[in-house]
Amino acid sequence: MQTTDDRSGYHLFLVLIIYVYSAVSMAVVGLVVPFISAIADARHVSPGPIGTSLSFFSVPAAFTSFLFGMIVDRIGVKKAFPISVGLTLIGDTLLLSTSTLWSLRIGLMLCGCGFAFATAGSPVLFMRYLPEKNRSRALAFWSTFAPAGYSAGLLLAIPFLAGGRWQTACLSHMVLMLVILAVGILTLARLKEPLTAETNSGPAKKLSPWLVTALGLSVTLPNGIAYGTSLIAPSYLARVHHVSLAASAAEVAIVKIVVMMAGGLIVSLCVGTERRSRVMFCVMAAIGMAAQWMLLFPGSTMVVASLGLFLWTFAYSGLSGAGMSLLPVVATDRKTRGAVAGTVGQFISVSAVLMPYLYFSTTLWTSYALFAFCALGMGCLTIFQVRQRRVVVA
Repeated sequence: MQTTDDRSGYHLFLVLIIYVYSAVSMAVVGLVVPFISAIADARHVSPGPIGTSLSFFSVPAAFTSFLFGMIVDRIGVKKAFPISVGLTLIGDTLLLSTSTLWSLRIGLMLCGCGFAFATAGSPVLFMRYLPEKNRSRALAFWSTFAPAGYSAGLLLAIPFLAGGRWQTACLSHMVLMLVILAVGILTLARLKEPLTAETNSGPAKKLSPWLVTALGLSVTLPNGIAYGTSLIAPSYLARVHHVSLAASAAEVAIVKIVVMMAGGLIVSLCVGTERRSRVMFCVMAAIGMAAQWMLLFPGSTMVVASLGLFLWTFAYSGLSGAGMSLLPVVATDRKTRGAVAGTVGQFISVSAVLMPYLYFSTTLWTSYALFAFCALGMGCLTIFQVRQRRVVVA
């Protein structure tokens, strides 16, 4: 017979496995970025088409996350997990060859399908199988996986940069996914519903499109700023503070992967109620605005800019975690949890498609700061709309 402590240890391990699985699914983009020039040279094309092909990774999640969520609702997370890993492995296989530009794009799209399953299925898994008191904390920690995964991909590519060995880098990614598949299947096999079954007392709570939209915007707005900042930060710091691009890129990657995981852990321990999550979101938004100013202000030193980058990464982990911890408030119907999680993920993915156009449309630091202030301010307004609806019985 398993004790409560045994199950608590298992639940913690489950959250860690799902975090790593989601992060490694995202790592494909960070893995390919350093090899853009090498792939272009090998295929005798300019780097431009290779770089723009990265957008194909985001296409499945940006336009069909809702459908992926519905599939998860239909087949369950235990079946969706191996399908997700399998799609990523097939995509990696195409990336290994990259015989044509379209094999690269289709490979990235298949990896994006695996990622879409991860973003839709992981929240459903937490909300269905974890005890109610642990769901918000698990979602808060898990929400930081994307930036950490992108940075992990950059770091995974470093040993293979000499000679442009992207095939070996992709092979190492495949090995990681196979390990995750084996460990994940064994871990998911032990899944059991909480002993205290969910019961609906009183009238059923209908899904509120407005609540889903409000939560989607609350999570998406800071995510868009985080993605845009990560796109311009290495080159911006190198240009303004006269350091090498390689040094600034390495700094951005290491800071993000360490601080996002640490920040997610801290936030997961602090959230727990709707009110705490909303207050934390607003506090982190204020810290994020100050951090963006420190990072972007040209008159600051490299030390101040680095501190700003550190604080911004920590603030974003808090913003993302506090927002995602409110997902159970919106996804009240077990039959539509995947669809809700997929819809929120679709909001985020659409921002990932749009942000490069916004951030690369200017080189003015004041514009970057304005983007951040407007998005974080609007996020604070929408987060207070995400409240548990009370059903009044006549």
